[in-house]
Amino acid sequence: MNISFTGINNLKIKALKFDTYGSYLNNTSEIVQGDKYYTLVSIKADLDGTIMQGENTNQAEFVPHITQYFESLRKLKHFVLAQRILKLDAPGEIELIMKHFNAPDNLGNVDMATFNLNGEDIPLLHRNVLPLYSFLARFTKDILKCIELPEGARKYVKLVNDSISREAEEFIENINL
Repeated sequence: MNISFTGINNLKIKALKFDTYGSYLNNTSEIVQGDKYYTLVSIKADLDGTIMQGENTNQAEFVPHITQYFESLRKLKHFVLAQRILKLDAPGEIELIMKHFNAPDNLGNVDMATFNLNGEDIPLLHRNVLPLYSFLARFTKDILKCIELPEGARKYVKLVNDSISREAEEFIENINL
């Protein structure tokens, strides 16, 4: 059973796209010249435990967004970073900024993204960061699933969700167990 809920208030989505010509590292780690495309997406919201009407919350796996957020931050390796991300003066506020880079290349697209949560960069360098990426993927997926969005905003939230998933999958594939 898939339990859906929003728990997301005051949602704001902004995007900025631009392109440039210059050097970049291709898929074979060579420096090449070409067109580069950048997309910046900002998703701001307030999280709470609000449940959509008619949902069954007696299921053991039901966890509101705000609780998932706290849990994923608790699992971060660096406690100080978790505290800075949490913003103790407004613990339910979340701002996710994705910087997406894409360069079409003759060997395949060079595609990467970086993420910033509440003003802190969150690179996926350690497995303890995975719960936070998992939360962000769920958060963006629930925005797509539960909230009516204009087509442009939907496209950008989907780009963020796909980028989070891709970065996590690449990390898991290359992890040294």
